[in-house]
Amino acid sequence: MTIELPKKSVLWSVVGLFFFLLFIVYGHALGFDFVHWDDGILIYENEAVRGITLQNLKTIFTTYDPELYIPFTLISYQIDYMIGGINPTIYHFHSLILHVLNSLLVTLLLKNLLKNNWIALFAGLIFALHPLNVEAVVWASARKDLLSTLFFLLSLLGYISFRDDQKKSYYYASIALFACALLSKVTVIGLPILLLLLDWKENRIWEKGILSEKIPYFVLSFFFGFIAIFGKTTVLGSSSLEEKILIPIKSIVFYLEKFILPTKLSVLYPIASDINLHNPMFLLPLIGLIGLGIGIIYSLKKTKVFFFGFAWFAICVGPTLLNFFKGDFLYYASDRYAYTAIIGLLYILGWFFLQISHKKWVAGLCVAMLFGYSIGTIRQASSWENTYTLFQHVIKHYPDAAAAGYNNVGNYVSLQYREEGKLDEAIELYQKALEISQKHSRNVGDTNPGVSKILSNLASAYRQKGEMATSLKTYKESLRINPINTHALLGLGTYYNQQGQAELAESYYYSAIEANPRFVTSYVNLGSLYVQAGRYNDAVDILETGVSYNPFYPQAQYNLAVALRKIGRNAESLARLETAVKLEPSFVAARINLGIQYAERQRIQESIDQFKAVLQYDPSNARARSAIQQLENVE
Repeated sequence: MTIELPKKSVLWSVVGLFFFLLFIVYGHALGFDFVHWDDGILIYENEAVRGITLQNLKTIFTTYDPELYIPFTLISYQIDYMIGGINPTIYHFHSLILHVLNSLLVTLLLKNLLKNNWIALFAGLIFALHPLNVEAVVWASARKDLLSTLFFLLSLLGYISFRDDQKKSYYYASIALFACALLSKVTVIGLPILLLLLDWKENRIWEKGILSEKIPYFVLSFFFGFIAIFGKTTVLGSSSLEEKILIPIKSIVFYLEKFILPTKLSVLYPIASDINLHNPMFLLPLIGLIGLGIGIIYSLKKTKVFFFGFAWFAICVGPTLLNFFKGDFLYYASDRYAYTAIIGLLYILGWFFLQISHKKWVAGLCVAMLFGYSIGTIRQASSWENTYTLFQHVIKHYPDAAAAGYNNVGNYVSLQYREEGKLDEAIELYQKALEISQKHSRNVGDTNPGVSKILSNLASAYRQKGEMATSLKTYKESLRINPINTHALLGLGTYYNQQGQAELAESYYYSAIEANPRFVTSYVNLGSLYVQAGRYNDAVDILETGVSYNPFYPQAQYNLAVALRKIGRNAESLARLETAVKLEPSFVAARINLGIQYAERQRIQESIDQFKAVLQYDPSNARARSAIQQLENVE
């Protein structure tokens, strides 16, 4: 089976077709925001992706994300940052290009497996347009799935080329590309087994030479598997043997079902029922999978197609099957986990269409399938527009189980607290999340972080609404079930500050810092407290510590600028204000203070520019209008 590329004219036509169709289907997603679902940790709050430097490279090669070892994925974010900063369009565009390339490689692979150009093209387009792949393509944090699959496919195709041409360069390139895949995400660890499976399919005898050529692949798999274990340990100790068996079975059947009929897709698939064989949710998938397994084994009498395709699926999805414990909830699937696995199912689908290709209605069926999947993908992608739409979509499909959905929508709504009724809406959402969480969440040791987190959010909403007694009671309940809840400690600090009890506020801010030294908001609030108390040097010290942890936090830079100005370090204050405005152009308070400092230095035009920028974001700002009039008279 030699890897053969089509003629240049055909090749460029196919490439153009994939780019054209995918940009039609996913084009609207290029304007989507980041979502508050790992995007902050991995991208816009991650100091390590802010450019390619020796320090950043050291960080990404020596740390987890916090669970996965993905240095090459983080390098891809560094490249995006160097191109467009923290502009989500750049990150979405990069991910879409990777999906286009993966779709083309899948087509090339299936062309060589199925020996039919048209069927391979059809199957490749199914991969490109399938709604199950939306999460991997549109979610910026899922870059690791796209990038690891790209290197995985290149490594596989390199191995096939080596096997047929016996060119050592192909062999070494394949091994190097496999290492790149593992450095992007370790879930492609099953490639060596797939290579053996491919040899079996092609009737190669597993003799010494064939087995020995797989040794470097297995060495890499074991090495990176060992590294991965240290990042993913929670599920091993927090679930029973029954759960470790039944949830993966449910997951496998779910992916098979959604490959055929991709409806009710969601970023979360929560488990809100008992996990045992008395529950049809787990019993029926077990029965179905046993029946499918018997059918696959029986099919070996006539063809290797079904065994090969399903084995590919199982090998690729296998490393993700125990990843069902997130936070303190159980989830049985994530769409992106099927991204590489469905290639095996596409092989079976392609083979099936090959058998019926002589039928007159087949072409119409192919077009109908592609059109239907395209519409499904456009609709599913739309749910990722922002955090609100994403988790509203979860609530729509799982209204009685999506605690995280209600909590995240509540967070989004609470940010609009100045609008009438928004705090009441947020409180209602938090209460629904709390109700579900108390029923279905898992304790972690002696604590319950999930319930505690929702309670601290609820307490914050009560505080903003002015229901102070209820807020205090809710904060204390949050800390009772998780004494190191940073947000609850911070919230109590804010509560006591509003009540004029500065000593208690300071104490809780310090407790929040001790609970999580890298949570910069604690430093920001403590610095503000010190400024209010006239302790300007203390404010500078604590804010400089906070900024050292995250120099890309605009509010921290602004508060530090205010404190520095109070002690006469005006040049440093100016620099911090310029940084704050650069990080967040819509930061009105920072622009006003920057305009004032420019005016003091007789940099009149720069000052006017800052106040004009304020009016772009806040057209009714009287202070900016007055300042512009005065400055223009001076000029």
